[in-house]
Amino acid sequence: MGALVFVTLELSPFTPGGIGRVIHNILKSISTEDRNRAYVVTLDCDIGLQEFSKEFPGAKLVALRSDDDGGRYAADGHHPPRWAFSSSDFHWKSSVILRALRKLSTEVDIDYVEFQDWSGLGFATIQEKRIGTLLARATLAVRLHSTHAVLLHQEAHLVGASDRAIVDMERKCLRDCDLIVAQLEPVSERTREMFGFSCEEWNPRVVVHAPPVLLDYHSPVSAIIPAAADMPILFGSKIQRIKRPDLFMRGVAGFCQRNAQFTGQALISAHAFDKVYRDRIVNLIPREVKNRFDLDAPRQGRVRESLIAASTFVVPSDFESFCLSAYEASLLGARVILNGANPAFGEGTPWQHGVNCFKFNGTVTSLIETLELSFQGGMLRPVTVPPDPWPWAAAKNSELLPVPALEKPLVSVVIPHFNLGDYLLSTIMSVLEQTYENIEIIVVDDCSDDAQSQAIINDIKARSNERLRVLTTPGNMGLPAARNSGLAQATGEYILPLDADDLLNLRFIEVAVQALQRNPDFDVFVTPAAYFKNGDCLILPGEKADFSDYAVFVGEALISGVIENRFSTATALFRASVIRQYGYVESLESFEDWNLYLRLAQNNRRFLVSNDVYFYYRNRAGSMVKKAIDPVQKALFLHDNLRTAQCMGRFPLAYLAYMNHPSATPAPVWAAPDRGGEVLDLLTASIIRQTAERARPRGFGIVAALKNRLLRRRDIADALRLIGASGFFDASWYLMTYPDVSAIRMNPLLHYVRYGAKEGRDPGPFFSSQGYLDANPDVKETGINPLLHYLIFGLKERRLTRQR
Repeated sequence: MGALVFVTLELSPFTPGGIGRVIHNILKSISTEDRNRAYVVTLDCDIGLQEFSKEFPGAKLVALRSDDDGGRYAADGHHPPRWAFSSSDFHWKSSVILRALRKLSTEVDIDYVEFQDWSGLGFATIQEKRIGTLLARATLAVRLHSTHAVLLHQEAHLVGASDRAIVDMERKCLRDCDLIVAQLEPVSERTREMFGFSCEEWNPRVVVHAPPVLLDYHSPVSAIIPAAADMPILFGSKIQRIKRPDLFMRGVAGFCQRNAQFTGQALISAHAFDKVYRDRIVNLIPREVKNRFDLDAPRQGRVRESLIAASTFVVPSDFESFCLSAYEASLLGARVILNGANPAFGEGTPWQHGVNCFKFNGTVTSLIETLELSFQGGMLRPVTVPPDPWPWAAAKNSELLPVPALEKPLVSVVIPHFNLGDYLLSTIMSVLEQTYENIEIIVVDDCSDDAQSQAIINDIKARSNERLRVLTTPGNMGLPAARNSGLAQATGEYILPLDADDLLNLRFIEVAVQALQRNPDFDVFVTPAAYFKNGDCLILPGEKADFSDYAVFVGEALISGVIENRFSTATALFRASVIRQYGYVESLESFEDWNLYLRLAQNNRRFLVSNDVYFYYRNRAGSMVKKAIDPVQKALFLHDNLRTAQCMGRFPLAYLAYMNHPSATPAPVWAAPDRGGEVLDLLTASIIRQTAERARPRGFGIVAALKNRLLRRRDIADALRLIGASGFFDASWYLMTYPDVSAIRMNPLLHYVRYGAKEGRDPGPFFSSQGYLDANPDVKETGINPLLHYLIFGLKERRLTRQR
């Protein structure tokens, strides 16, 4: 049998929190055989290995820290750094967990991974399983504790960008995981309704498993204590809005005022993490009964359990996923009073009014009346915890569909183009170099009017074939219409829109096609984007360096995607039938891709989201993204986007509520690590990459350029491109320094490559041809152009450019 893995931000007894207590109870209750194959992956928990092993003998601890970026620079992938996850740090934390699980999977077989639902920690891992790069045969489960979405739904909260992103990640985890572990069936149903899932996609993946209930210092009782006028009334949850301490304070205070015969104390045995809120709750206690409230009752240990065992234990919260403390109180013998409006205590749960608890309807008046009912002396018995099977035993086969080896559906790459001749050939080359071969390229020229762009379009037309063709629009139609024209002519099963100045990682299409082939219910493959500027060079796989900027996405960003584009860049792989059905809104001046994704998500279309960067966005002046940085223009774009969103028809004018939305506390910004010690190495590598990138063939025709690249030819044309792009050759300086070259009207670069270097001439003021040869006699013996040798070999070998 393979490993059982539990991923968490909490673990009792080392940290507080109900999630950690559930995992603690599971580890304590499973068989020795299961515990010996159990791994607990913790994030930012200070737990010693010896203490862990003593508490959970046989289990293994994998302790992670949020600042761990190990595995980001894999040979076949590249993950964005922490500072790139500006919408929510929990997105970054999910990628830290992904890389840890990837490493663990190389050491042991993994059968089952269980994530907490809160904060969407399983997001990155679940997406990679769907894509097919990790844990293909394991069951990935999400246990319903209480999502951040539930907290936002149940209490007042200043909602910021991080909150919106977390809700979308939680929803994506629940939608794409293999198994949903519900601790109670009514809680499962309430969660399904809240996130808007259909019964058909939710119910088949749900398994109900009530966690074990353990007492630390006492044995379970066989009978509940009788009521007494001096017994305490105890609140044992956190001082948090969703736990409704306000309802407890008002209800108990009213009970004390109305029932003079009651002489007991009201005990608050709860942690308060928000002092301002705690003070507000304390101020709710009327002056005349303030001495009846003990706000600092013991919060842990044997004394707390003894207090609970002798108390009336009240749980006034509006929502719980299970509420271990209520079960613990009942098994200790306490008289339990519950909020019957809470799904964890309603119909279909183990709690029965008048049998093992008393329930009130969620109002202050009802709580007062229910306390009076309990103190009249009704007899209760302890609650019975459901003996549900372990979820990994109930898990169904969740292995991904295999991808037929011979099935290579056609992919149509649609490239709209308008006056981007400087970049178009590089963009096409990045498509031709894909590891996936069954591709057609459709360039849609939107009536370019600059000479260079027209010349390049004509050159491509002259060489058009079944893999590469050019469409010319009858007039300048704009980007959305140009894209729609390309969609109409595409014949592939999949379509990939690609702007004429951007580039693809060579594995993009292969990975994306295989992912969608494995997942027939999904429609779009999304990748993070790395931004580069003109003159920058792309970072190679495995290279320990980062791009200047990134964009990371969550795919189906129904919440966060209304304010910011958290769906994808314009470049994603679509099923052709889906993108044709929805198309681009041609009236939009910008963000037509954002608008498309918003409509797809609203109509229940599903996205796969890669964690590896497979797309490179050219960050150039004058682009639409640059224009959108202006706050006024962005507000106009946002309004345009929302007013044209298809499902806004269900609630007219609702989008106006999002305009001028007040900003909550911004998400933390993480600085890139200091790389001062590596500056020289990175600078050298940058010069080499930049020279190679600038030297890429641009105007020699696509077919010839591809042939040259495949053959790796080092002819004179290669030397001209490489030296000309290096920055070391200065044509004006060369002509002024060597007037004889100017006199014969010869191209100065051609002269230097053919004759000048052999004659000891320098290419510019910053490189000495003769000095390099004198410092490197072995180069002189080969007869190679000294600057060419320096660019190809000398930089990497750290050779001197002249004798010291």
